[in-house]
Amino acid sequence: QLKQHTIAYANCELAFAGQNLQAFLIGRQIFVATCMFVVARIATPVYKQGDADDNIFGLSDTFQSFLNLGLTGAVITTIVGSLAWRIVASSFPLTFLSNPLIYVIIRICLVLEGSGLCASAWILGLANKRLAGYRTDQEYLRQPKGGESNSNGGNSNDDDELLHTPVPSV
Repeated sequence: QLKQHTIAYANCELAFAGQNLQAFLIGRQIFVATCMFVVARIATPVYKQGDADDNIFGLSDTFQSFLNLGLTGAVITTIVGSLAWRIVASSFPLTFLSNPLIYVIIRICLVLEGSGLCASAWILGLANKRLAGYRTDQEYLRQPKGGESNSNGGNSNDDDELLHTPVPSV
């Protein structure tokens, strides 16, 4: 049935080819974050403070400074740019996938992920780890409380039991 809808079929072929789905999901996050900043900047009213007549709807300077922060643009982007698309896609998946704009958006997300922009975050994370001295959870769990070491090098049977205790399912 999907082959009858050529655009939807092309979108699915592109999204599910090789590692494209994972790449799309990463690129989508970059795309959403970029849109968030751009739309927040566009949708945020900026009025000078000082005279109540210069503020939007004659509001106080304090409330106007709150509006100037960009929260209104962030809320608009979250509602329209994220939630509305999800509702439409889940309610009408075939119609949503038949939109030619979706193919363009998938391509943009794949290009953003392919640019390596997200991969560069790993370098920043490793540098932060070294500067701040972060350790893995296993290292924290194996260290005795208070920082003192055990006679067996910090690896007690209690620590091993803690690490290998199964998590109950809900």
